[in-house]
Amino acid sequence: MFSNPFDVLWKSRKFWLAVVAVVQTVVFTLVPGFPDEVWQAINVILLCLIGAIAAEDVALKVRR
Repeated sequence: MFSNPFDVLWKSRKFWLAVVAVVQTVVFTLVPGFPDEVWQAINVILLCLIGAIAAEDVALKVRR
């Protein structure tokens, strides 16, 4: 399919959502006075999206 394993990463929705989660966690941790609950809630939403995409991927593979 792909000759380079990094090609799979660059095209992965799960990978980019995880990158966004890490970046926003670092940025919002460094912003003074930013409520922890807000960035933690954003992380939960991103985690749910990653899980939904993973479930979709599994469903597609099982259907084949």
